[in-house]
Amino acid sequence: MVAFRFDESKFRALSFTPSSNRVFHDGCVYSDSGRLCFSKPLENVIRVTESPTGERLPQELSLGDYRVSLYPRVTVRKANRVVFEEWDPSGPETSWGANRPFVDPLFIGPPRTEPWTNYRTIVTGKLTCSDGRLCSSFAVSLRPGEPIYGLGEHFGHINKRGQEFITWAADVPSTPSYATYVPVPFIWSPRGWGILVNTYSPVYFDLGKASYDRLLIVTREPLDLYIILGTPKEILKALYQLTGAPKAPPPKWSFGFWQSKCAYNTQDEVLSVAREFRARGYPADVIHIDPPWEGNWRKYRCDTVDFEWDTSAFPDPKGMVEELHRLGFRLSLWINPYIEPGTRLWSRLERYMVKSKLGGLATPAADCQRREGAGLVDLTDPEGFNAFKQALKDLVLPYADVIKADYGEAVPEEADFRNGMSGEQAHNYYPVLYMRAVYEATLEAKGYGIVWGRSGSTGVWQYPLNWGGDVPSSWEGLRQAIRGLLSYHASGAFFASFDVGGFIGRPSDELYLRFLQAGIMVSHVRAHGVTDREPWKYSPGETLAALRLRYRLLPYIYSEAWRSIEERVPLVRPLPLEHPDDPNVYDIDDEFYLGSSLLVAPIVEEGATGRAVYLPQGKWVDMFAGTTYEGGRWVTITYDSLDKFPLLVRENSVIPMLAVDVDHVSEGPFTPLEVHAYRVSDLDYPYYDDGVRAVIRCRRGSCGFEGLPASVKYSFTYH
Repeated sequence: MVAFRFDESKFRALSFTPSSNRVFHDGCVYSDSGRLCFSKPLENVIRVTESPTGERLPQELSLGDYRVSLYPRVTVRKANRVVFEEWDPSGPETSWGANRPFVDPLFIGPPRTEPWTNYRTIVTGKLTCSDGRLCSSFAVSLRPGEPIYGLGEHFGHINKRGQEFITWAADVPSTPSYATYVPVPFIWSPRGWGILVNTYSPVYFDLGKASYDRLLIVTREPLDLYIILGTPKEILKALYQLTGAPKAPPPKWSFGFWQSKCAYNTQDEVLSVAREFRARGYPADVIHIDPPWEGNWRKYRCDTVDFEWDTSAFPDPKGMVEELHRLGFRLSLWINPYIEPGTRLWSRLERYMVKSKLGGLATPAADCQRREGAGLVDLTDPEGFNAFKQALKDLVLPYADVIKADYGEAVPEEADFRNGMSGEQAHNYYPVLYMRAVYEATLEAKGYGIVWGRSGSTGVWQYPLNWGGDVPSSWEGLRQAIRGLLSYHASGAFFASFDVGGFIGRPSDELYLRFLQAGIMVSHVRAHGVTDREPWKYSPGETLAALRLRYRLLPYIYSEAWRSIEERVPLVRPLPLEHPDDPNVYDIDDEFYLGSSLLVAPIVEEGATGRAVYLPQGKWVDMFAGTTYEGGRWVTITYDSLDKFPLLVRENSVIPMLAVDVDHVSEGPFTPLEVHAYRVSDLDYPYYDDGVRAVIRCRRGSCGFEGLPASVKYSFTYH
């Protein structure tokens, strides 16, 4: 990880005198020691930079229910840390003295009619980092007990208050809480604000660790960030306006079950597993082959790529794919961006390889790849980007229905990219370009967009989807998998997954089942790991029941996937995103919503047949037991068998489900449907399917469809 240390005792604030405390016509405040500029790119967004933006601003920038005001203030240091000295701006300016300097005069808060204590104090300045460079800093006062979410996919508690992080993509086997495959320099609080730092360079965040009442952001780049105001959902919508969002969900079949392991080694093994799924009646839609499909892997046993089949193990790839399709399976193939020298792929892409400032080519910063002298295609170069895409379309996508894009986190700091970025600056950016290249190649070759990716950073959610990497096969690994997924969704992801069973180790029957029950309730579900992960090898009756439940729920899940795109909200939602005014949910990181109506509480303790569940306000119906609970409190829910887990439906909801069991997702709309209506009164529920935009309309407890094709059969069941 990049070294990132600094000395707060040498903090130098951007200083202004009272006579210069004005926003000038270009939207900036000037002084001898710095220049701070403000603009309003969106209705609820303030951009703060150290360079002019050209937008004219008054002294008070109106943001609807919020405002930004410029007033004098000071900071003091205690124990070599920057802290805040609060000051009421309603007092006379002259009390500070005509020539007393003061720092960055920015306050942010609600209208003047509300108490001053609701405002936020912000201080900007410079710190000397350990490498001698002058770093930019941005500090915000925090309220007691205020939670903070975001920063990408992290595997510790989703409330990041009291912790520190550096946004630096890394290969993090066993998923420690502080490291991440997908760093995102974006945070938000349910108290009405969020911050997006506009850089892919590493950013340091102290979220109240050194001083509990202070958030500190430090970057080696000139200050450039967005302050976003509003509810959590409004903050995320602004984030998507700034960074992009997918135009459609992944293809419908991708919401079925994915079967994988590390690894299926031969064509016969792959086909045998596919046939056994069908013979046993287990539903599945995708089967995945990890590195052994490539001749390069079998030759070097190193995760570098040549995009060529090992025909000794897979003698007839085209025939294998045809047979998989006949059985109702799609094929997923593994790749990474580390190109093996001496291969035909290397010859094809060599002129686009990333150079090193030290001379020669930049080598990925990973042991195996560095030892083999692999190269990286410069994806910041449009020609290199298109050449890499074309190689995928020519060599991989004639066989694969979807590509697993592994790795991507090993850009070395000495790399020198053609767009002018250094290795440090591009380290987090490269994975986004990598996922984009795979996504676009698939879209152009197949007509649908999808990638099964591991790494990324800001904006990677435009190219769904990511999975949570190498979680261990343990009960703590299960909890980490759920926390990582929720942390990533809180940071902007629409769709995501994790390895059912965990990657490292062999799970017990019970652990595999609990992994699977959690996995069927997120956007995408894949079993994967270093040992066998076929579901009939773990509690076959219960795993079959879980997968059949998943497929019955697909009409709801796919409809909610389209709603998430249309309404700009993640499909899986941490409770603070839905209930920002309820402090009881701030530290819950093992419950979540799937879509708008289902509350999921996976069982994550060994030997447990139930758990304590927090139910938000309202009435909730247990989907398994039919019991109705009053919300706004904790309840204990237990079952008499392992095939059940707390799955609750919000009152006044409809859950469209398949009325029959299927073994894979067919073409065309889901049919026949059985729509379950839970304590409905008046409701208009938008229902989406491929080529279908309908409404389930309920009035006075009775429901019907409007706009549904006549070919789709349906019935209603009332609870």
